[in-house]
Amino acid sequence: MVSVSSLLQLLHLQPLWGGGFLVALCQLSLFYYVLGAVLHWVVPLLGPVQGIQEAPRKPGEVARDAVNSIGPIVVKAGIWCLVERLHARGISKLYAGPISSPYEVAYLLLCIVLLDYLHDAWFYWTHRALHWRPLYRWVHWEHHRSTAPSAFTGYAFHVVEALIVFANEVLVCFLFPLHMGLHRIYHIATTAIHEAGHVGYELSPFIPTLEGVAALLGWGLRGSPGLNTVQHHDMHHRFPTKHFSLYFTHWDRWMGTLHPKYEATLFRYFS
Repeated sequence: MVSVSSLLQLLHLQPLWGGGFLVALCQLSLFYYVLGAVLHWVVPLLGPVQGIQEAPRKPGEVARDAVNSIGPIVVKAGIWCLVERLHARGISKLYAGPISSPYEVAYLLLCIVLLDYLHDAWFYWTHRALHWRPLYRWVHWEHHRSTAPSAFTGYAFHVVEALIVFANEVLVCFLFPLHMGLHRIYHIATTAIHEAGHVGYELSPFIPTLEGVAALLGWGLRGSPGLNTVQHHDMHHRFPTKHFSLYFTHWDRWMGTLHPKYEATLFRYFS
């Protein structure tokens, strides 16, 4: 009988990190396409979902975005491979080893919060840069071909954009001590954020982040106005000069890029 460990190795899904490009590519591809299928086809079958899109998807858009995600997935897997080599050569603040004490666990939780805020800031400002006319015309327009996005729109963008968006996964390796296992798990999880943000129906306040869990406990089903919703990014595909952030709304509020009608409909599906 084949063990789970043997099956994961056979599918090139182990080890979690340190397995090179092929393992990274298989991990990311499987996660992206399985989760995309679940969000796009399975969840709507399990119960009623509240659609938030004003126009129907065009025929072939979902398949096109699924295919166009291949390039960025290859780029992201390559970046993970680069991170592994940086760690192997000791050229970063990355570390490895077992996590055993409560203090180490607490530090990992702190790292997750830091990564969320850094990732959000990186995404906001690089996203605004991608809307600079030359970059938008030659690079970012690919992502905006979908005005009614789906889960597979999450990574459906130009490979140059992939290099820009995923560069932060290298930069964070030099900012503070970061466990290799956490680096891999966290940046697999960010894939879920990208996919869920394009799914076309509201998932908030059930946001799979530490801040999302805290908001659910604190605000209940009303959600927190400081956290992004699916509607937040979906509106960006209809109003490209608004809503550039990923996790939180503070950058859009501070920089005047929050759509004036966003607040009026915020959390109406769970009120």
